[in-house]
Amino acid sequence: MKKEDVTEKSFEAVKTTKAEEKKKEKLSDYTVELQGEAAVTIALGEDFQDPGAVVKDSDGKISDRQIEVDGLDLTTAGEHKVLYKVTDEEGREASAERIVTVTPNLEYNTAGLPICMFHYVYETGNPPENVDANFIDTSTLEEELKYLSENGYYFPTWPEVREYLEGKRLLPEKSIVITFDDGPSYMNLGIPLLEKYEVMATSFVITSYYDSKEMLYSYTSDYLAFESHSHNMHRGGGNIGHGGIFPAMGEEEALADLRQSTDLCGNNNAFAYPFGDYTGECEKILEKAGFLCAVTTEAGKCYPGDDPYALKRVRMSGQQSLDEFVGKIQ
Repeated sequence: MKKEDVTEKSFEAVKTTKAEEKKKEKLSDYTVELQGEAAVTIALGEDFQDPGAVVKDSDGKISDRQIEVDGLDLTTAGEHKVLYKVTDEEGREASAERIVTVTPNLEYNTAGLPICMFHYVYETGNPPENVDANFIDTSTLEEELKYLSENGYYFPTWPEVREYLEGKRLLPEKSIVITFDDGPSYMNLGIPLLEKYEVMATSFVITSYYDSKEMLYSYTSDYLAFESHSHNMHRGGGNIGHGGIFPAMGEEEALADLRQSTDLCGNNNAFAYPFGDYTGECEKILEKAGFLCAVTTEAGKCYPGDDPYALKRVRMSGQQSLDEFVGKIQ
C-alpha cells in the first residue's frame, strides 16, 4: 500500500470520528421533564407513587415518544437515582433524574425470615446407630431443597440479613436461610443436593474438629459457606442453659477462640452459640470480634428490629413430612 493511501485512510478515519463527536454534541430533538417533585423521601417498604415524566419535542409539544425508566428498585435504604430517558431517531439521548431517598423502617408488614436449623445428613436406607431427630436422610433433604428451588425461594447473605434486621433492606417474600450445625464432614452427602438445586447454605463449624484449613475446605462448595460454631467452646463448663462454656469464659479467652475459628472458616459473618447458650456479654464479645449476626436455638422466625446477636431459628426434624416442612417456613 502506498504512503499516500495510508495517509488518506487515516484522514478519513479522523474525519469520521469528528463527525460522530459532532453528532453526539448536537442536542436531542426531545427533552424530558419531570412531573411532581424532583426529590422524594419515602420509608422502606412504603409504596412509591412515581409521578413520572413527559417528553417534549423541539417545538415544546408533548410527544408520545417512549420513556425508559431505570432505578425503581427501592428495596434498600439510601439515596436512589431514578432516570427517565428518551432516545431520538438519530440515537441521541435526553434524560431527567429524580432522587428518591429511602429511610430505614422497622414497621412494615413482613411474614418474617425463617433461619432453618439442620444438623446431620445420612444416606437413605443406611441410618447411623445413634440416629435421632437431628438426622435427616438424603431423600427427605432432597425433597425439601427441590421444593425451595421450584418455588423460587431467595437465599439472602448474612450481610443482607443484618440489613433486613436493621430495617434497611426488603427481602423477597419467599426468603429463607439454610444452616447446618457442627461441621461439614457429614455434608459429603448434602453438598451434591445443594449444588443440584442451587440452594445456598451455611455450615456452622466447630473448627477444633479439623486439623487445618485444607482439611476443612476439602468439603468446600460454592453453595456452602463456613461460619463459626466456635473453635473449642462446644463443651461443658458453664452454669446457664445447657451448661455450655461460652458464658463462663473471659473476654480475651473467648476472643482468642473466635479468632482461631474464623481463621479456619475464612468468614466471620455469623456465629452459632454452642448448645444455644449465651448472655448479653457473649453478644458484646461477638460484636467486638466483628460478627454481623448470631443464631440461637430458640424457636421462631426473624423480623426487622430483632437483636442481630440473638436470632431465633426454625428447627428441622429428620422425621418431618414435606407438608410439615412447608408449614414451618411459611
